[in-house]
Amino acid sequence: MTNVGPFHQGELDVQKLTGEQEIASRLSELIQDSIPTKALDFIRQQSIIWIGTEGKDGFLWAFPLFGSPGFINPSKENLLEINSEDDFCIPGEWRSTLQRGKSIGCLAIDLATRRRLRINGFIREIRKNKLQIDIHESYPNCPKYIRKRELQGNPYFCEFAIDSSGKELNEQTKNIIDRSDTAFVVSSAVNRTDLSHRGGESGFIKHKLNNKILVPDYNGNSMFNTLGNFKINPQGGMVIVDFTQGYYLQISGKIDIIFDNEPSILDTGGTNRFWELDIHKWYLFHLKNNFEWIDLDFSPYNP
Repeated sequence: MTNVGPFHQGELDVQKLTGEQEIASRLSELIQDSIPTKALDFIRQQSIIWIGTEGKDGFLWAFPLFGSPGFINPSKENLLEINSEDDFCIPGEWRSTLQRGKSIGCLAIDLATRRRLRINGFIREIRKNKLQIDIHESYPNCPKYIRKRELQGNPYFCEFAIDSSGKELNEQTKNIIDRSDTAFVVSSAVNRTDLSHRGGESGFIKHKLNNKILVPDYNGNSMFNTLGNFKINPQGGMVIVDFTQGYYLQISGKIDIIFDNEPSILDTGGTNRFWELDIHKWYLFHLKNNFEWIDLDFSPYNP
């Protein structure tokens, strides 16, 4: 497996295919093995962090962790601690994915300011109310495609409940997809797991034949971390969020990347790229004590 700088062969292949090697090489200087000093306060101010890792079933799953500002603590340059005031009040299906030594992807994102930081690493320790992560990579992303939202209140305690699950989408899950403008995607390859954001206008993600999800790949940072991972390991997961009603639709399955999309199939913003997720399984969770989000403007970069 060839690595050039921070990129593995899958990322290099996609960069070459799209003709964006030079841009990716230049932006690779942003990737560090610790959290940048300028981002430390940003991390500590967040009350949500999005997590992605492999489940016991061998598939990838993404989900959020909530807490009071300060519950995410970069205690050392290359160590991230996530602390709960009591216990991580998350379903057992999520908790079981957090095991010592496993590769993990994290995303700290402030929807109100469209600022975000990706953090990839390995779980050093998991206890009742503490998760420690050894940082392997950390880098900021641009504000593109993020729907502005303001969180009202402090989600210091959140309790989830599972509503349903299945292998084929039903009317409720289809409606959530049709309304959604935000999703978080987990991919993994070469012993590195990554968690990224996907956004657009409401309904930018499509469903097909009850068991497939279509996600456009808009112009981004040219590094192709997600698509590069998919090229090597065609497994992926995502969580599609319904902020209004507090629903979280987790989906995991096999990925197929399409580089020559016909515009009539999906609006890709001119890239002609999208990826299709063949559903292995989905879970629909909701927050029993959902807190309020104020929806603001869509991203000006949306197609």
